[in-house]
Amino acid sequence: MRPTLVLFDIDGTLVDTGGAGRLGLEASFRSVFGVQDIETPASRVRFGGKTDPAIIADIARHAGIAAVEVEARYAELQDAYLRALRNELAVPNERRRVLPGVSPLLADLASRPDVFLGLVTGNIEEGARVKLDAFGLNHYFADGGFSSDHPERGEIARIAHQKLSRRAGFRFPAERVMVIGDTELDVACARANGFRAIAVASGSSSEEELRAARPDAVFPDMTDASAVLGAMELTE
Repeated sequence: MRPTLVLFDIDGTLVDTGGAGRLGLEASFRSVFGVQDIETPASRVRFGGKTDPAIIADIARHAGIAAVEVEARYAELQDAYLRALRNELAVPNERRRVLPGVSPLLADLASRPDVFLGLVTGNIEEGARVKLDAFGLNHYFADGGFSSDHPERGEIARIAHQKLSRRAGFRFPAERVMVIGDTELDVACARANGFRAIAVASGSSSEEELRAARPDAVFPDMTDASAVLGAMELTE
């Protein structure tokens, strides 16, 4: 039995929030900085695979808000974002869903004594928990790496490995750490740490774009549990 750590991205990998994160950030910029047409600068910013601090910095730059002003009001902006995110996720939206194959795969992995689950996400931890709670998935993830730990995604994955190893009471070998995500940036953060990378085209990147990043495996989504488990070298 080889202990395995499986680290999941959230947006586009586990769930589709119907753009709740984007809407929440736009609402926070309107509230804190009074930028009423924030949708225009925000539309120029890539969200998929990026960390919350990087997204905020990009929106601010396109909106003409000085970095020093963002830094000075960052706590206020974060609080406004979390309020807006909760409010947005409370509004019915047919787009919002747990992505195909995710629920049975998580249930399977969680039932295995040799598998440990964690998160590796560009969300701040409280934002990640708000999103997962909206879909009833929080209980699968005791810990993980978040952009509130570090602004760089490679470091977030390293920190997730460190935290979950501490919880398990031993260090997971890098080759038994799986990062599952929907962008080439998820693949890159796995590679930066020597972890295995499994990509799913259920989010913002196409299968072709994901294959170009050279992950260990690419799937359209997680509906073929047998294939996903096989890529992790776990038997059903």
